[in-house]
Formats: sequence, C-alpha cells, structure tokens
Amino acid sequence: MIGQFIKKDLLMLIRNRNELLILLLMPLVLISILGFALGGFISGGNSTFHAKVAIVDYGNEQRDMEIFKEQLQSLPLASEAKNEIAEGLENFRPIRILIDEMFGSEELKQIIQLEQVSPEQVDRIKKEDEYSAIIEIPEKFTYHVFTSAFLGEKNEKAKLLLYKNEGRQISSQIVEEVLEQFQRQLSNVTVIGKSGIDPEAVVETVSGSIETVLKRKPINSIAYYTVGMNVFFIMFVASTISSFAYREKRLQVFNRILLTNVSRWFYFFGIVFSTIFIALLQQIILYGISTIVFQVRWENVLAFLVINMTLSFAIGGFSALLTSMNFRLDSENASNVFNSIIVTLFALLGGSFLPISSFSPMLNLIGNLTPNGAGMTALLKLLQGYEWGDIYIYVVYLLVIGFVLLAVAVMLFPKRRAEI
Repeated sequence: MIGQFIKKDLLMLIRNRNELLILLLMPLVLISILGFALGGFISGGNSTFHAKVAIVDYGNEQRDMEIFKEQLQSLPLASEAKNEIAEGLENFRPIRILIDEMFGSEELKQIIQLEQVSPEQVDRIKKEDEYSAIIEIPEKFTYHVFTSAFLGEKNEKAKLLLYKNEGRQISSQIVEEVLEQFQRQLSNVTVIGKSGIDPEAVVETVSGSIETVLKRKPINSIAYYTVGMNVFFIMFVASTISSFAYREKRLQVFNRILLTNVSRWFYFFGIVFSTIFIALLQQIILYGISTIVFQVRWENVLAFLVINMTLSFAIGGFSALLTSMNFRLDSENASNVFNSIIVTLFALLGGSFLPISSFSPMLNLIGNLTPNGAGMTALLKLLQGYEWGDIYIYVVYLLVIGFVLLAVAVMLFPKRRAEI
C-alpha cells in the first residue's frame, strides 16, 4: 500500500516540470556558479588561509632538564637505568618538539606563523585581535612531563594552556586539534625506564599524531557548494510533497481514497515515505552527477548513505508536519511559507551559501541545530576524512528531529472526517 503512494507522488513529480527543474537542475547550476565564482573564498590545499599564533614560555626547558637529572641521581635505580634515562632526555624535549617539529613542519609553516612572546606581553596581546590563538607553557612544564614519562608519576601540571580567538574560529580550531593530539600523546607515555621503551619511539608517536591532524583533507569551493546546495534543495521536497497532498484534499482525491476503506494513517505515512524516498533519490542523482562532472568523490560510501538517509528522514518529518498544518488550516499557506522563507533562512544559517560557522561560535551552534546544517557538517567532515565517531552525533540528531516532527504532525493531523 505504501508503495502505491510512493509511486503516485513520484509520477506527479515527473509530470510537474517546474518542480523537477527546482529539485534537480537548479542545484547543479548554483554549484557551478558559486563553486567557480567563490573559489578564492572557500578553497582547499594552497589557500590564502593564514593564522598567527603566539607561544609564551614561563619556564626554562634546560633548567628543568638539569633539575630532573639531579633528582634522577638520588633515585634507587641502577646506574645503567639512570644513564639510559639521561640519554633519553636529549631525544625527548617536549617544548622543542612543539616548536620545531610541530609548528616548524613544512605543512604547518605554510598556514601558521608562530611567534614566541615574552610573559610580560601576554596581557597586552590578549586584549588585541592580532593572534588566532595564544599557547602558554607553564613553569616547570618540561620537568613535569619528564616525571610523568620517565618515572610514571601522575602530574596534572604537565598541560599546555590555550587561549582561542573566538573571532577566528577556523584557525584557532586547527591549533586546538594539534595541541590536543600532542597533549594526548604526552599523557599516554608510559614509564620508559621500567618498560624499556625507546624515547625516540615516543617522539615518532607524537610526530605521527601531528601528521594525522594535518592530513585532514581540505575542502575546495566545488565540494563545499556541492554539499551546500544539495542540503538546501532537499528541503524543497518537503514543501513539494505537502503541497501535492493538500491539492489532493482540495480536489477530493483524499476523500475518494478514504472511501475505498484505506486508513487516513496509511495516507499520512504514505506522504512521509514518499518524501523520504524522493529526497534520497534526489540526493543520489545530484551527488552522482557531481561525482562525474565536478569530481566530488566519497570514500566512505556507507557513511555517506547513512547521513543522507537520516537527513531524508528529517525532511520526511517536515513534510508530515506541513501536510498536517495545511489540512488543519485548509490552505497551502504552511507549505508556501516554508518554501519561500524558512528554507532560505535555514540555508543561510546552515552554511549553504557561506561558511558562517567561521564567523562566530554562536552562529556555528545555531547552524548545526538546523537539519540541513547538521547534515552539511556531517557530510563535510566525511569529505575531510573524519572518523565515524566524530560524525555519528549529527546522524542521531537528525533522527531525533525526524521523530519529533513526526510526533507533532501525528497530533495535528485531523482524526475525523468532519475536521478535514
């Protein structure tokens, strides 16, 4: 029965050329125009992106090493073990790794300018907007790292402090990711002296984690607008199908369906499943063409399908809600308002036109609360090579949106013939 409703709506859509043009042709046209016109504004790889980061060292790494060596000599360890640890110190200098190997790497040097700032200047630069982030190395940082790594002592003081410029979210986020990976590796270092771990292996582990952060794939303008326009135009499916449903009511088609002993709930959920099916079909067609024409490819196809299925489910919830409102109000106004105002507002907040999440954290939060924004963030993260653990929360959120909208739609949908 549900299949018949899906077939009905699909045939109605195929016969309506204007709707087909909006759902299939317009996204491709806008991807081409915006992708090439704004190629310099949203670009991957060798972009004009640049960040300035200040680093402040309140301690002295050489002095910390000397203090630790003195403490080492007083420990009840064999001379051979002490010598091995002392040699390991030269290969494992956390501040040197941070400055020379992390921020001094060729990849980061292209986009981040690191400046060492004296502690006396900290208060001043915090008030200015010159730096994307400020990294503070607390006093005795190296000493606390050594006692944790070589002696197995748990030390909460072996942590870097990061101050982010909220007005430069993208650049400060990159710095935060690099530092989180670096800090995580320092925290995971076990007792080298007792476990026989080569200190150079520790350095390689830290460097490897840095490389992982830097290997996030950049998003160019074509890829960005491929996702942006698709999540934008998928919302028109909800208004289109709900409009079809109201026209059927106005033309007495809905009443004739009820006279054949078909439950109104079969009809209601037929609308939901029709919307989900058509929305998913639209996405498959658009992304398929984008793969061929614009070379936007998805490595994790399964995750890609899951995200689009949950996004289509959320759109199905919107379609159900609009249908219920149209039937209640006995007009097509709900679909028209959604089509002309709400869709555009959601597209703007969700980042379909511009990456407004980079403008402020609040806009980023608001954008991700829209279904298209959540879907877009998930798909862009997938394109960048993020793991499923970083993405699934958006999938869960889309499912929640879909179920909430369905619940409200069920409550609003007329229960008796007299209400219709």
